[in-house]
Amino acid sequence: MKNLMSSNQSHSAIIFGSISIDHIENVHGSYDKILGGSAAYALLANPKKTCELVGVVGNDFSNKHFKMLNEHSISTESLTQTRGNTFCWGGKYEDDFSRRQTLYVDAGVSDSYIPKLSENSKNCQYLLLGNTAPHLQMNLLKQMNSKPFVMLDTFQLYIDIANQELKDLIKLTDLLCINFNEAVSLSELVNPSIDDMAKEILKLGPKSLIIKDGENGSTFFDAEKKFSIKAFPIEKVMDTTGAGDAYIGGILLGKTRGMNTFESMKMGAVMASFCIEGIGTEGLLKVKEDDISKRKLWMDQNHTS
Repeated sequence: MKNLMSSNQSHSAIIFGSISIDHIENVHGSYDKILGGSAAYALLANPKKTCELVGVVGNDFSNKHFKMLNEHSISTESLTQTRGNTFCWGGKYEDDFSRRQTLYVDAGVSDSYIPKLSENSKNCQYLLLGNTAPHLQMNLLKQMNSKPFVMLDTFQLYIDIANQELKDLIKLTDLLCINFNEAVSLSELVNPSIDDMAKEILKLGPKSLIIKDGENGSTFFDAEKKFSIKAFPIEKVMDTTGAGDAYIGGILLGKTRGMNTFESMKMGAVMASFCIEGIGTEGLLKVKEDDISKRKLWMDQNHTS
């Protein structure tokens, strides 16, 4: 087992989560050996060299994907490579992207992985705990010397199989970001309204909550306020894989630029819109700063605080 590179730079934003090799089938075709995983999408939703990536890959991980991650992460001090296969996932989408079927999942090296932060990462200001096992997210959080702003994402599997571990972690979270169906499960309510779900989830202890609802936008809740933003409209959706991860990555981008949560959610919607315009991560890789500014302007013009 080895870490891939070192740096003496202090890191203000840390992104942790899965790094995978995906197989995607949808109305546009079949795509193999696509870089994926929650951490990869969230990282690529941020400009190069602004966030530190934490995760694990196997010795089958391609040089092409190594280069991509190296170009984007501040360093790869906390990116571990170990003998075995990289986590892989295959999914098939309905033609309208309304549903997807998981074809296979192989945890590979992530099954026995324990994250290890570099010393330069233990005093970060922002910590994004992307979608992965709650016990790994908690392990990493406990390695922090600082008290960062903690953003947490999860998905249905962990609500089902690691419910108590997840709830223990939620108590320590500044911002929990989940989709509508996950919110239904986590709230444990029958046919709830979004307000009822939010009320129950906030009782679990997060300081704030965002419920994502795809093309319907997203809604923020805390103990005092609620507000919603629209999704940025896209003419042709190529692939929705990683859109939620790009969304929370965009929120992190907003936060690191000094934006409040309302403005940061707009950035989340912008980065998710770029994500779904390409297969896998390719939509994010093509983004220029001017493109972000133009879409952020549309969000500004179509929302009032």
